Amino acid sequence: MNTIIAARQKWINAISNRNMYNLLDCYHKNHIFKGTVVKKVTYTEHELKNYFNNLLEKNPSVTFIKSDLRKIDNLYFDSGSYVFSSPYMEQLNANYQFIYKLENGEPKIISHFSCSF
Repeated sequence: MNTIIAARQKWINAISNRNMYNLLDCYHKNHIFKGTVVKKVTYTEHELKNYFNNLLEKNPSVTFIKSDLRKIDNLYFDSGSYVFSSPYMEQLNANYQFIYKLENGEPKIISHFSCSF
């Protein structure tokens, strides 16, 4: 599970550093994505990049509040809650689930669903 925790930390660092390249590198090429502040499920890197461009412009930081890690067959499930904060937006509390699949030994997010509460 340390590999999954490291993959989550890479995602957190990419958000905090506003590093689009590293952020996109966290995702599997055939991902499914439903972000916290949108209703539409997306499947392409272009749509993922548009979503994160809008978010990263607000200079956010993210803090994971609760996390539960599980492995089922060859998939890793990371579920819980996190908080986005920024000087340019209201604090946003969300539930999330990342599902990771190993690609060449590296965990990639194949499914990311989150919603605010």
